[in-house]
Amino acid sequence: MRHKIGIIDSGIGGLTVVRSLFVRGMPFDVIYVGDNANMPYGNRSAAEIVALTMRMLTLLSEYSVEAVAIACNTISAIADQVRPYSSVPLVDIISPAAEALAGRGESDVGLFATEFTVKSGLHAARVRELNPAVKVHGVASSRLAALIDGAIDDEKAIRDEIASMLQRLEAVQPVKTVLLGCTHYPIVMDIFKSLAPDIDFIDPADLQTDAVVRLFSRNRRETADSANAATASLDLVTSGNPESYRSIMARLGIPEPRSIRRLEA
Repeated sequence: MRHKIGIIDSGIGGLTVVRSLFVRGMPFDVIYVGDNANMPYGNRSAAEIVALTMRMLTLLSEYSVEAVAIACNTISAIADQVRPYSSVPLVDIISPAAEALAGRGESDVGLFATEFTVKSGLHAARVRELNPAVKVHGVASSRLAALIDGAIDDEKAIRDEIASMLQRLEAVQPVKTVLLGCTHYPIVMDIFKSLAPDIDFIDPADLQTDAVVRLFSRNRRETADSANAATASLDLVTSGNPESYRSIMARLGIPEPRSIRRLEA
């Protein structure tokens, strides 16, 4: 059975979640909304983030989606504020990531994310609820998401910013595991690994995809059988430049979308 799911993000980062769905061959019709014109959300106030998120959810209601994956850690940090106004389930990206960190068996783990996400303390709070013995050390960047979204070819600037984040984390607490708490970051996973080959960087996209699959499937067997019947499709809505999406989709191995719609900035 095919399902229709919405995915929202402040920009292109949530395409890592789209990639995860496509790699698994899930029979989902995906409507992706990326609000590039207003990113980075991580530098905005909570009220602004709520308003921009509600606009995307309202748009997705036109497509009659059955659920929405919030493929953005910054939006996920305010998910409880918009959840009461949504007529469909919202699958945030922080909860499954927190479960993964809590179960690592390590007393100290790292978190790289936007300023808003780190300041929210939501990852640390949810990990602490699941495993009080685990401490999350957050390092924020006000630049990295925007660099990846708008200047992916400026590898030096991206490498310099990641190097700075690694140095700041090392100064606070050396760790073996770092959650990439912004869906933009795994797009340049190769740079993270080249600068810190001894650190295990967690991409939350696969964890969120697991949560989406669980939502739509009563058991894994049913999911596997339906996955063999068809693959995912993609429709894109963006307030930004569609060409930037084509570039990143090619980088991630995502097929061309069926349609591209312009979202007013």
